[in-house]
Amino acid sequence: MTTTDYSVDFRLDDLEPADDRSSEVYDLTWIGDYTPISRHDVGERSFIVAFDASATWGIPNAANIAAFDVVRDASQGTFSMRHSEHATLAFAQNWLVNRGCPSEALAPALDLPAPADPLSVRVEDRVRRSGTRLEVVGYQVIDGDDVEGWSIAVDRQDKELPVRLFIETVQPDRYSYTLREGAFADHAAVANWLEQRSTPLPEAPEYRLDAESLRTSAALARTTAVSPAAGPCVNSTAKPVNPPQSLGRSL
Repeated sequence: MTTTDYSVDFRLDDLEPADDRSSEVYDLTWIGDYTPISRHDVGERSFIVAFDASATWGIPNAANIAAFDVVRDASQGTFSMRHSEHATLAFAQNWLVNRGCPSEALAPALDLPAPADPLSVRVEDRVRRSGTRLEVVGYQVIDGDDVEGWSIAVDRQDKELPVRLFIETVQPDRYSYTLREGAFADHAAVANWLEQRSTPLPEAPEYRLDAESLRTSAALARTTAVSPAAGPCVNSTAKPVNPPQSLGRSL
């Protein structure tokens, strides 16, 4: 099998699909219009994240970020190819990390908007390293002039607030974006929040613990600075959830 020029080079020249699933995924590469976001090659295996521009013209709200896992066997003249589609970059990266790709190897090589703050970086890192803990059940893509997209996931390890909303907001004038995670008791609660937006996004407990830890560290630092045992301080300053049948266009 000989490929033509792609935006993403899957390196499949003279190789045939090893199985039916690989053949089906390969056919998608002819239909899609993929621009590489990140790539990690290990010998004859490639982990690829790409943006699919063709999703804009297909089914409304089609996922436009694709992850590919390609394994070539030159001795057999075959390749196996698996792929997964996502609305949020971190979930595409998570899928590849779960298949053996180092998380640090998936930093975008494409010139994309950057995380606007440390919390966005923290949320992305949590998603990338979450294993199979988070199961995406719905999403809204960012497409065209959109400035907001989101993914809804079920956290298998949280019994009290299992439904999580990962909401991404683009800031075009700053070429950046924020990513936040909200925690809800059920799907009805997240649907209501998305519709009403009358309260701040309910903070996920993971980040509340982070904030409490930072406050505790700061308090300890202040206590140490004024501790009598340390003597006078000179020139020192205290420094199982069921997904809904429908939620907008996403499900």
